[in-house]
Parts: sequence; structure tokens; C-alpha cells
Amino acid sequence: MVEQNFFIGKVTTLFNNIVESYVTTHIAFCFDDNYAMPAGIAMSSVIINNPDKNLVFHLFANKVSNEKISRFHELKKNNTTIICYEISEEFSVNPDTLVLHVSASTCLRFIVPQILNKVTSRVLYLDCDVLCTNNLNELINVELENKYSAVVPDIEKMQEKQCDACNIPYGEYFNAGMIYINTDMWVENNLTEKAFTMINSGKVYKFADQDVLNILMQGKTVFLPRRFNHLTSLTVAGNEDHQIAQDAVIIHYVTGNKPWYKLYLTPTYEGYIASSPWAKDKLLLANENAPSTTRRYAKLLASQHKYFAAFKYYLLYLKHKINKKR
Repeated sequence: MVEQNFFIGKVTTLFNNIVESYVTTHIAFCFDDNYAMPAGIAMSSVIINNPDKNLVFHLFANKVSNEKISRFHELKKNNTTIICYEISEEFSVNPDTLVLHVSASTCLRFIVPQILNKVTSRVLYLDCDVLCTNNLNELINVELENKYSAVVPDIEKMQEKQCDACNIPYGEYFNAGMIYINTDMWVENNLTEKAFTMINSGKVYKFADQDVLNILMQGKTVFLPRRFNHLTSLTVAGNEDHQIAQDAVIIHYVTGNKPWYKLYLTPTYEGYIASSPWAKDKLLLANENAPSTTRRYAKLLASQHKYFAAFKYYLLYLKHKINKKR
């Protein structure tokens, strides 16, 4: 058995505020230093759209600076609790399994239900690259008896690729960016230990932790409509916000084009940044590990006859490319 505190170095309650008459919802995020700000934006969006319940955020932080952890104090509300779980140095994942630039921190979701089962039978796990744009009531009231979780099927392209790879019936491969988990059933079936055994076995799972979770929970999930995990792929200066239905509850920004970069910032995400403690933070132009996005933006500007700006961004692309080679 995996001990409940095996990967936890320190647990700190940043603040604990409860409204006696409210029901309580437990929400978990897992992240490293690079994703602390997006995690905070996602949390802020949950708080804005759920003033009617006690929100207990469980933050599984892997090598996150004290400075960035301290920023979460600014999310303090009368119905909000934040508990930070600092991950110990003992936590590791077989690096050969982590293809497609998947971070080891994403595998922290394997320990979330094991750790939190002692405080709640239900927990909502969310990736950091999401926004909550409506109330969570309908989601958290989903019946999970004899089910591991409630999830949303992934896009057709992923069904075509991963259902055969994971030996899952077509249409039942889910995206793991939103998982509403039955922690009792998870612990009873020892999924934490099984998940780490699989991810560290030496076998390469193309989508790492997501593939593992799909295999382990196959046949024991509740499938929800797309609006509970609306997958959105951003393009340079795109207009993807207008393609999202008004009743979407969770917007999930998949691919490496993230909305907290200037090149992909959407009006919706910009609005939630403005309403958060990170409103005055300077945004990076793009992911420094993907300089080609800056080049694409330069081409877009040139097509719009904005030649001076296009030249500026092409120089930035060259700078990123040169620095990457050093």
C-alpha cells in the first residue's frame, strides 16, 4: 500500500474560512513553479462563480517558491479555505514515460484521492489550464455510487488514437483535466499504488497519467456533456472564445498554446486575470520553449500589413531561437 503521506513533505493551511450554512466542495490542483499563476487564475474563477458554497482548495505544490505560494493569500474570502501540500523530494516518476513534454507534476493527481479520502468522499480535480465560467452545482451533484469518477470524453481524434492503444471501447477515452472523484472507491481499490506501478513500469504511455487513469477506471466512470470540460485549442490572435457555449462550466485550454501568454490571450481569460490578484502581473509573450509561435505571430502581422510590428516579433523569434541553441 502507498502510505497516505508518502509524498507529502509539509502541509500548511493558508487560511480557513467557513460559512456554517453552506455546503462544502473540495477542489484539488497539482502544479510546479511554472504553473502557480495559472492555478491561481483558475481558483479565482471558481471563487467568482461559486459564492454559494464553502470552497476548500487543496494545492499539491511541487517545488513551488514561497513567494508564489504567498500570493494565494490574496484569494482569501469568507467562504474559502486553502491548504497547501508541499511535495517531498522523494516524489519522482520514470522520466522515460514522460513524453510530449508532460511534467512529472501532472502525476501528482494519483495521490490526491489517497490523501484527501480522510477528509472527503468527493473531490473535484482540475488542471491548472482551466477556467470555471459557471456554477459547479450540477457537476458536484452527479451521483458516483459504484463509480470511480465523473469525466468528459476526449475529442474524436483522441478516441481514434487512444481507445485501441489503451484497450478501451471507442468513445470512452476521457480527458483527465477535469475529474470528479469518488475517493472512497479509489482507496478501496488501491488505485494510487496501481497508477504509480503502471507509470513507473518502463512501458511508455503516450499521454502518461491520462492513459493510466483511463485504463484503471475503464467501465467505472460517469460520462458528462462537453460543457463540463470544454476542450479549447488556441491559435495566434484567434477567436476561440466565440466558439464556446454560454453554459460551459469548465473551459480547458489544451495544447501548449496557453491563454496566459500574450500571443494567445483571449478576452475571456483576460477578464478573469483582471478580476484576480494577478491583474498587474506582466504576461510573457509566449512559451520560451516554443519560439516558433513568435514567428507565426510575425507572419500574421505581416499579412495584416503591420510590417514594423511584424519585424519586431520576427527579431524576438530569432532571439529565442539563438538563446535556445546556447
